[in-house]
Amino acid sequence: MKKMLLLLLTIGLLQGCTSATNSPSTPTEQQKPPATTQPPTTPEKPPTEQPAQQETVYANDIFRNVTVKKTAQDTFEIKGQASVFEAVLNYVVEDGHNELTQGSVQATTAAPDWGDFTHTLKVKKAEPNSTLTLILFETSMKDGSRRMELIIPLPE
Repeated sequence: MKKMLLLLLTIGLLQGCTSATNSPSTPTEQQKPPATTQPPTTPEKPPTEQPAQQETVYANDIFRNVTVKKTAQDTFEIKGQASVFEAVLNYVVEDGHNELTQGSVQATTAAPDWGDFTHTLKVKKAEPNSTLTLILFETSMKDGSRRMELIIPLPE
């Protein structure tokens, strides 16, 4: 009797093991649609569309999210945020040898908060083959020196 019971259990186990390999193991596999062999299509860009230029963002301890965009010949738009004393940031544009222009810009809020600023800068190269560099800084109230300079090459 024990041998017969053991034999029936063994046959039942073997029957269960072999029938499980013929059918999917989970019900979700039965419900899946067949896989497609076509690659997904992507919409094409019109031929007249130019790829967008990546805008460089500059930052240091007192300036952040600073971008410079050339808007016209010899004209640049500077945008960003500053955390400067009395919300005044200063700038100088030089060509490697000479300072071509300088000035100051008022941010919306003074340090320690971050104030937004926008400034349109007009500057003409003294030498045609030179590269213009914008230097943003805060003037030290202690000795008048430049603090925390952020050096940005102006786009051609």
